[in-house]
Amino acid sequence: KQLSHHYLQLQLAGSGQNTAGVGAKVFLYANGQQQYLEQMPTRGYQSSVSPILHFGLGSVTTVDSLQIVWPSGKQQLRRHIAANQRLTLREQEAQGTYRAKNKVKPVFTEVQSPIGFTHQPAAVNDFKRQPLLVNPQSFAGPCLVKADVNGDGLADVYAGGSTGQPGTLYLQQRNGTFTVKPNPAFIADKASEDTDALFFDANGDKHLDLYVTSGGYGNYLPQDPLLQDRLYLGDGTGNFTKAAAALPTMLTSTSCVRANDVNGDGALDLFVGGRVIPGRYPEAPRSYLLLNNGQGQFKDATAQLAPQLQHLGMVTDAAWHDLNNDQQAELILVGEWLPVTVFQHQNGKLQDNTQAYFAQPQRGWWNKLLIGDFNQDNKADLLVGNLGLNAQCQATDKQPAELYYKDFDENGSVDPILCFYMQGKSYPYVTRDELLDQLSMMRTRFPDYKSYADATLQDIFTPEELKGAKRLVANNLKTSYFVGGANGQFTPQALPIEVQFAPVYAMTTLDYNQDGHPDLLLAGNQHQARLRFGRYDANYGVLLQGDGKGKFTYVPPGQA
Repeated sequence: KQLSHHYLQLQLAGSGQNTAGVGAKVFLYANGQQQYLEQMPTRGYQSSVSPILHFGLGSVTTVDSLQIVWPSGKQQLRRHIAANQRLTLREQEAQGTYRAKNKVKPVFTEVQSPIGFTHQPAAVNDFKRQPLLVNPQSFAGPCLVKADVNGDGLADVYAGGSTGQPGTLYLQQRNGTFTVKPNPAFIADKASEDTDALFFDANGDKHLDLYVTSGGYGNYLPQDPLLQDRLYLGDGTGNFTKAAAALPTMLTSTSCVRANDVNGDGALDLFVGGRVIPGRYPEAPRSYLLLNNGQGQFKDATAQLAPQLQHLGMVTDAAWHDLNNDQQAELILVGEWLPVTVFQHQNGKLQDNTQAYFAQPQRGWWNKLLIGDFNQDNKADLLVGNLGLNAQCQATDKQPAELYYKDFDENGSVDPILCFYMQGKSYPYVTRDELLDQLSMMRTRFPDYKSYADATLQDIFTPEELKGAKRLVANNLKTSYFVGGANGQFTPQALPIEVQFAPVYAMTTLDYNQDGHPDLLLAGNQHQARLRFGRYDANYGVLLQGDGKGKFTYVPPGQA
């Protein structure tokens, strides 16, 4: 459908040899809103775009004002400009001089980290392992957890290592510095990838112990011994020894561990989320409910107490929280291609009761979960990090993203086919070259690019080939804020658009302006994304100021 929207195009004529006005900044103001473009037509080596600056105006027919700041420091101001024209602006006609506004002192200033840890990510390409993989799986670290492990009243930090890099414990000193506490047990397990960690008292000796989840994808086999999670027992002084027989066999690439006394015996039990099966994306890995006997020995009770958890899906994060005030914590889970899911105690078991908390499924590529009372009404609210909206893949209830998977060519490998809607029709987001890399049988079916150009999933595969294929759906790719209501259900509430500029992988609450209201800090980005998706790197740290009533305002980077 052709929309009757308006525009304004600008052609810049700079002085001297800078004929295209490269580096000029243009501010457009209309109906109380501002647009900004900078004349920078180059996009890489031997690559460029049109030097004509194009502003989309929507229903606006007249621009209130244009401010042009040339690289020389000259400035022009034009007012009341009609839409739907190409306007030429010449630097030689600029009469004013630009004066920058006084910079606001930012709330935060960068300082050198007191912890001298540098994460060494694995040098792997997950897409060599599985060419049709949707999202990379090998870059979940580093995990950082804190606790007072030696009883001196100061928070100490464990930094998880990557494959070939041991995790490291840092003890805080009275002067605010941190020193490395050597632990041979961590070095012995350096071949594993630390994706999450948890300090808790596993054996009831009043000393903190450390559980570390083992993840990874590109360098591991589905039943790799290096995927076994680990429990290290602490002695209260910062020394940890591995409890080799404390855990059941768990050869799963795991993502998170959360503690709660599930059976009411006074000992902390564990939920461990399964992230992925190496080489078998997106098949559902095992997740675990581990019961503690009080002596630091854990048994797998998933089949008995939470059978729905065993192969729920690709879990990325979880939390225990009492959502309904029954004095028993519910288990809230998020994951890739999963709905935000709530497990509740019913008849002595943990059972999926998501429908009691959400009017409709909220399925996304969820990365991180944060629970807080952001509107201060004594009810839990949820903040869940997601892909965001600054991406090629978009999803709604009516036009979801879909993933069909099966061993289509029967060679023993899983073939995932990502589909999403473009101009009202669903197409596979797989190029002909990518498809042939995974499914060589398609060479005769699509001998050239023209034959493949407009192919849908039903054109690529026959009905017989699609028979038995499994389907995953995502209808919400926004980083989302769900407010807990009086009826016990969560209602989506809008966040500032800047939150959606990049994937969110880390979130925390703070009160940066000390007004007594919870504020939020969100971080993210993804540099190892699928080549066609490109790098997601528009998050410089998103600071949101809360008003104490559940509303948040974006704090610009210059102020933050």
